[in-house]
Amino acid sequence: MTDAAGRWELSAEAAELVAQEVLALAQMLPEAQRERALAAAERVRRGELAEDLVDVVESAVALSLQTGRARRRYRAEGERLLTDVLWSTPRGQALQARLAATNRALRGLRGRRLEDVRVSARTLGDYTVALRAEGLTVTLAARADGVEVESVSVEGGQSGSRGVCVWFTGLSGAGKSTVAELVAERLRSQGLAVEVLDGDSVRQHFSRGLGFSREDRLENVRRVAYVAGLLVRHGVVVLVALISPYREARAQARQMVGDFLEVYVRCPLDVLVARDPKGLYARALRGEVPNFTGVSDPYEEPEAPDLVVDTDRETPEHSAARVVELLAERGYVPRASAGLSG
Repeated sequence: MTDAAGRWELSAEAAELVAQEVLALAQMLPEAQRERALAAAERVRRGELAEDLVDVVESAVALSLQTGRARRRYRAEGERLLTDVLWSTPRGQALQARLAATNRALRGLRGRRLEDVRVSARTLGDYTVALRAEGLTVTLAARADGVEVESVSVEGGQSGSRGVCVWFTGLSGAGKSTVAELVAERLRSQGLAVEVLDGDSVRQHFSRGLGFSREDRLENVRRVAYVAGLLVRHGVVVLVALISPYREARAQARQMVGDFLEVYVRCPLDVLVARDPKGLYARALRGEVPNFTGVSDPYEEPEAPDLVVDTDRETPEHSAARVVELLAERGYVPRASAGLSG
């Protein structure tokens, strides 16, 4: 949402619409809170909004879209501009992650014969939709703030509704993303709701503007853990593939998420240097890449990980099978999902 210098990344047209909506929100707020909103509106117009005022913008834009004010006032184009702004905020990114998780769960029904659809209401505006297809039931919660997975269950007492975050940590090129994707493939084949948060995509979406200083790395992990925690609370198996070099950050992530398994994807540095498919280690060793973990920046190995996979000595498929076995042992996935191979 903001660049490294803290400037607001909005077109002039979008900035003006956002400022107007923040001002409209300010008029509805108590006097004690109004000053913050007015400051946010002014800074949006100048392109200088600070991170500590982003929540004001999120609230104003979300309210405008939910009430239909955006379409009535600015028509379709203005509504689109405000929607794009919301998607770029932490709240919007979390919503997109929830939508992605919902679609993942629904894809588990693909190829199965639909047997039953039930809609029920808890309260006005709070509904559940249960879709049952050949022994797999996906239950969605539908509320004013969006749709999300409430549970995924398999007949016979095996449930995939218990969310967990598997946090893959290790040096660049060790195989974190490869193993995470193989785990995701196995779990999805069982109809479980799975979401992969990969370091590269996280940098593009959740953590735009962050660098690679210790402070920025800690913030990057915090943001990812926040989104992972949201998904876990709604029964999603979240697979995070992130270097996350500092023990402090990983400990904080565990505390934020709750149901958390740390997997150390271990590979010796000399093997990584020899592999080096992107040429990053060669550049780092020449001093061309600053703050490169394992070369010019430290990597703090996990002291008591839940699992260690040695990717220089076992195939990615075998590592993935060991992770799924761990999930089954801890009661997070049905035993049918596990089984070592490769």
